[in-house]
This record gives sequence, structure tokens and C-alpha cells, in this order.
Amino acid sequence: MADNVPVGSEALHESNGDPDWIEVWDNWFVLPEERRGGYVSLIIRPHDGVCWYWAALVGFDRPLVTVLVDDLPLPRADSLELRASGIWTDTTVLRPFEHLTTDLEAFGVSLDHPADVWTGAFGDRVAVGLELDWDTDRVSGPSPVAGTTGYRLVGRMHGEVLLDDNRWQMEGIGVRDHWWGVPDSSSSWRGWASRDGELINSDGGPLDLDLDAIVRELPTGEVHPGLSIAAWAPAGGAGRRHARALAIDDRNRFPESQSLG
Repeated sequence: MADNVPVGSEALHESNGDPDWIEVWDNWFVLPEERRGGYVSLIIRPHDGVCWYWAALVGFDRPLVTVLVDDLPLPRADSLELRASGIWTDTTVLRPFEHLTTDLEAFGVSLDHPADVWTGAFGDRVAVGLELDWDTDRVSGPSPVAGTTGYRLVGRMHGEVLLDDNRWQMEGIGVRDHWWGVPDSSSSWRGWASRDGELINSDGGPLDLDLDAIVRELPTGEVHPGLSIAAWAPAGGAGRRHARALAIDDRNRFPESQSLG
């Protein structure tokens, strides 16, 4: 159960009036043995009057599949259900800190080169369906993004992924983050999930890694055009890498980063 985190934290929050204030539900999963993974992010931007919805899937018998919508209407005060042309999604907390569901019906694109997400994400159209459940039993660590308030929940994900006429039943490592505030783009925070479900976190210090993982970049990461990466740090960061990693792309807003080499 959560310690020192009010149950009401799982609900929508009110902006403090800062134009850069946002609220994010960030859910990701990894199936290490199957080398599959993905994430869904719902980003509420009240000052702009819109929501962003990003989703990505890798390892599902095709190149990166991504759904990127940056102009969804703001949700009602009591719901995270969103609907627009070509997309319907709903995120529901059934039991605070224990069980969250996220559903999606949308059209996405399959990209041969993940970096194409920067240039309009033109690719093969794919019908995407998600019916995913996150079961968690504890809050792990502080807010995953510096400058904000929030929490991380670690546990298991199970559910179904549909791409066109193909269907996968899945169960794997599941992590979900919920945070709100004005992100501090000068900070770096990264995390990995090991095969046994252990979460490995880094606060921006030097790294020395030897890993075989599916990696999803956090907001201060930089999109890489290839599918072989290990870790990222702010400009000036140091570290060493030896890895075989499958990238799950994100479009970040803080591109002042460089790769570790």
C-alpha cells in the first residue's frame, strides 16, 4: 500500500496557473523473455486546452507501432475518457494504488525508422487496440520527474494488444507513473526493469551498464534513429555502455541530451 501518498492523488489535479504545468499518466510494460514492450502516456495541458496521447509498441512482429495525437480535448473533471476522430481511450483507476485499466481504439502507424516520429510519423497505417490492466501493490520512490509531485507504482501488467487482425495475450512487468507540476528539464532520471521485476533507477550520475533490455526513454532522453541504445544523460554526462537494447521511441521536448558512448 502507499505510504504518505493520499488516495486522492490518483485523481485529476488542478493547475497552479503556470503555463508549463502539466499532468501525466505514464504507463509502460516489458515482457523480457518475449522481447516485447510498450507504453501509453496521457499528458494533460490545461493552459493549452488540449491533451496529448502517445502510445508505442515494439516486438509485435513488425517495426515500431506508434499512436501520436496532440490535439485531444480536455477531459471532464471526473473522467479520463477521451474521444476524437480516429481515437477513443479511457484510463480508469478501479482501486487506488492497486488496479488501473487503460483502453485504446485508434489508428497508428508502423515506422521502419523510429526517428521518423520526429518528421511527421508517416508510415503504414495500423489499427491499434489495447485492453491493459496494471496491478500494483506499492509506491516506489519519489516523483519520477524532477520539479513535479507524483509517484511510481511497480507491479504487473496483463491484457491484450490488437494490431489489425493480430491479437496477443500478455503478462509482464508493469510500471505506472502519475505526476503533475512543471517539469525540470535540467534534471535526468532513468529507470530499467530487470527480468525478475526489480526496478533499477538512476538520478543522472555516471553509468556502467551491461544489459539486454527494452528501453523507453524518459522526458530528458533523446530519440535515436537506431534500435541499439543503452542509456542517455544530459549534455556533459559521463558513462560507459555495453548493451543490446530495443528502443521504444518517445517525442521529447528537451532535446539538449547526448548519448553515452
